[in-house]
Amino acid sequence: MELNLDLNLLIEVAGSVGRNVARNWPMMEAEDITQHVLTCVWERPREYEGLEGGALYASLKRDAVAWCVKERADYVTSTARYVYTPAEVRELVAILGEGNGSQWSNPPTRDGYVAAPDAGNIAVSVWDLDQALAELPTPYAEAIARKCVGDNLSESDRRTYYRAVDRLTAVLNRVVNRSTREHDGPGSRRAMSNARAAAITHDQWGG
Repeated sequence: MELNLDLNLLIEVAGSVGRNVARNWPMMEAEDITQHVLTCVWERPREYEGLEGGALYASLKRDAVAWCVKERADYVTSTARYVYTPAEVRELVAILGEGNGSQWSNPPTRDGYVAAPDAGNIAVSVWDLDQALAELPTPYAEAIARKCVGDNLSESDRRTYYRAVDRLTAVLNRVVNRSTREHDGPGSRRAMSNARAAAITHDQWGG
């Protein structure tokens, strides 16, 4: 089917969408995302006809994010293992920081969960989040702590903060998706499944 689009522009924009969206969706590869949005254009050319620049980017990004959401949901359903995104981790750290301030060096004496209702009621084990924070390089941990206590960050500090959240997201996903035998927590504590997170947030937020 003939496409009324600049092919070189399409490939360039699709590649940009793939790289940018992949940064926010762990376990998704930029090349796969790029291939998916190009396939969308091939299958539904009329939806993209005449689009250029920002409009084309926005349309392809919408398709890319929708696909990533579906792929993560399928993964969680088939494995019972949750994969956090940087946006969700930023919400969770901010909410936990409201109660703990910058005292990440004081491990909690009992496990609990912190949930972010604005991020779809995503929940995380306090112990798991604390362990992931403890594995960060000092500059990253300090950047997150400063953000949590409301310090004004310079442009350089903000860049460090976002890199820190990306690293924290990767570590947290590794921590929560370890096998039961690899867990170091008390008793027979398990990595939190999506079903358990849903049950916890349902009870906590009344619905």
